[in-house]
Amino acid sequence: METLPLQLPTLNKYIKRIKRQQTEDKDCIKWDVEKQLAKLPVPDLNLTLDKYLRCLQPILPAEKFEYIQKLVEEFCSPNGIGHHLQELLLKYASETENWSYNWWLSDMYLSNPLALPINSNPALVLPKQSFKDENDHLKFVSKLICGILDYKVLIDARELPIDRATSREKGQPLCMEQYYRLFSSYRIPGADKDRLLLTKTKVMHEPEHVIVAYRNTFWVLDVVVNFTRLDEDDLYALLKRIVQMTDEDPVSDDVGICSSLPRRMWGKIRMELITDALNRDSLDLIERCIFLVCLDKAEKDWDIYTNISGSDDDEDNALNKHFDVERHVVSLAEQMLHGGKNMLNCCNRWYDKTMQFIIGSDGACGVNYEHSPAEGIAVIQLIEHLFRYMTEKSQDRFRRSKSLCELPTPHRLKWSLSKLLLKQIKIAKDTLRSSIDDFDLSILEFDDYGKAFVKLHNMSPDAFIQMSLQFTYFKMYDKLVSTYESASTRRFYLGRVDNIRANTPEALEWAQSMMDEENRIPAAEKLRLFRRAMQAQTDLMIQNILGQGMDNHMLALKQIAHDYQIPTPELFLDESYKISNHFALSTSQVTTNLPESFMCYGAVVPDGYGCSYNVRDDHFLFCISSFKSCSTTDSKRFADVLTDTLYEIRDLCTLVQKQQTLALRRPSYASKMGLPVTPLITTGTMNVIATGPSKTV
Repeated sequence: METLPLQLPTLNKYIKRIKRQQTEDKDCIKWDVEKQLAKLPVPDLNLTLDKYLRCLQPILPAEKFEYIQKLVEEFCSPNGIGHHLQELLLKYASETENWSYNWWLSDMYLSNPLALPINSNPALVLPKQSFKDENDHLKFVSKLICGILDYKVLIDARELPIDRATSREKGQPLCMEQYYRLFSSYRIPGADKDRLLLTKTKVMHEPEHVIVAYRNTFWVLDVVVNFTRLDEDDLYALLKRIVQMTDEDPVSDDVGICSSLPRRMWGKIRMELITDALNRDSLDLIERCIFLVCLDKAEKDWDIYTNISGSDDDEDNALNKHFDVERHVVSLAEQMLHGGKNMLNCCNRWYDKTMQFIIGSDGACGVNYEHSPAEGIAVIQLIEHLFRYMTEKSQDRFRRSKSLCELPTPHRLKWSLSKLLLKQIKIAKDTLRSSIDDFDLSILEFDDYGKAFVKLHNMSPDAFIQMSLQFTYFKMYDKLVSTYESASTRRFYLGRVDNIRANTPEALEWAQSMMDEENRIPAAEKLRLFRRAMQAQTDLMIQNILGQGMDNHMLALKQIAHDYQIPTPELFLDESYKISNHFALSTSQVTTNLPESFMCYGAVVPDGYGCSYNVRDDHFLFCISSFKSCSTTDSKRFADVLTDTLYEIRDLCTLVQKQQTLALRRPSYASKMGLPVTPLITTGTMNVIATGPSKTV
């Protein structure tokens, strides 16, 4: 690969192999990767409005739904405003690269006033490392930094292997623009609205430094010196110096905690900060850095560990022997999401930066990323490539390190803080403390079956999980609610996501059938309704990924009316539009192939649930979140009911396969919820309702 530096032979070899695999793939070779990606199409107005009605029908009272039908009829009538807005949108789409991108970005992220941790920034938990001591810890960090910088060479040269579609037009090239923003963007808080800043432009120099956060202080780590990239040994020496200098002078200003505040408050504080030249310079170095590395302190709270050695060591001794104890996965997720329940590392973050790599001295590893530049799949793909590449590169030999005196002295960022700013830092700590206490996270590791079982029954794993979530919510609340599942639109230039709404009429009919307590509905009929609901979900997914989604189109019609100073149509002013966008279930499949890895995030509304899920051949992993301040939500209860749902559906599929027609009600679920218990039915000596070893934490 001529465009890549010759001093990166492992990277060249690794990428050439991936590209060679694509050129040998029959689905990939039929596509011309040099051809410009198509522009996102504008969906048909009538089809979008039909989808809008279908998503509202299961969640609105009948009288209210009839009123909405009339509003839709008026909107799309020959004299209605809908066709005029559609014409304006079509004109705008013909003049821009992606008609949806800016409106979607503003609505989803930049105009959202909520704080980034928990509410917006997802966290990715990575495989836990085993460090013998501090030196081992810092050597791993230096290796990670080198691997990221090597990979960034590909990004800067736009030589990344192009992602391909894995379904519906398999092998089709996907837009890669999200990758190119991962190390060149920064979200600036504003008093009215945030801005997404690109740090690499024609007028700005390429960043040549990383910011290292350690003990709530921030250090500039230059990775290019005299036009030469530092190697692992150089970086290790500088990291060691940063740790030593901080330990000698550990006083921290805790400024990083300000980035955890609600956006408008943080925007005003930032304006106050930059009135001082010292603060302005420090902020500039953070905003323009390539990425952050957060060296976290080890958690010492015994409650987040399990003693797996069986020894009688006291707590302190066991915690110092990391191989004797195992971190609870919830505590790992919380550390990556917000710094940890005890706030040990909460100030050791800067949430506006796109990529923060977190490596604890106890081996806890993960990423906290600011969501506006890219979707989770781009981050996961990058991390998986990075870990595979680092494994290959570990065989390389490195040149001897420069002596420490030849390396630049790390630069600690300084701050000038007025009494008002110090008060704001305290407020930020109290605010985050309150948010952490309110956050309710439960992780369900369901390992009685997984994707293999689902595919054995000729079902879509994603549709299977989505219907499981719908039924779980219905069992708990006797209703369905607006549901968000992201659907990638990367087949089109600058494509991000649209929304697959799982709360369909078919899902409601199936959920109602499953609650039949009098055994009037045969199992075969329930399974037929289940398959029909999954097919409706799959149809929506296909329409979305092919650019025919509803949500972005509805948003664009509303926004173009605003931009042309046209009075907002009643269709968007009615409460039903707000209800349709109140996502009490916010879900996404974020499958990663790295062992012990998963992604998690918070609920997007105060009375809702967030649910990310990782689908593997033999198990499912769900990260379920909600807020304790809401009296009607409970993440652990949702996980328990979801467990029963997965068994109920498994039993339903198995029974019908065996040509038995029973109506099911799992005794464990019925007893928990105070419902009538259907007697356990046996065939011969074998119980038809089984239990399994799923685990909720």
